[in-house]
Amino acid sequence: MGIGDMIGKAKEALSSEETRNDLINKAKDAATDERIDSAAGAVKEHTPDKVDGIVDSVASKAKDLNND
Repeated sequence: MGIGDMIGKAKEALSSEETRNDLINKAKDAATDERIDSAAGAVKEHTPDKVDGIVDSVASKAKDLNND
C-alpha cells in the first residue's frame, strides 16, 4: 500500500459527516484547558521569549473554541 492509497483511505474515512463530527468531539474532549496550558508551556520553554505572547493568544483562542 503506497502513500496515495493511504491518503485515499483517509479521505474516504473522513467523507462522512458523522465521522467528522465524532473526531471533532473526541478532539474537544481531549483538549482540556489544562492540556492546552501544558502544551503552551512546553512550546514557550523551547521558543524565544518574544513568541510567548503569540503562544498565549493561540492557547486562549483554543480554549475559547473548545468551550463553545
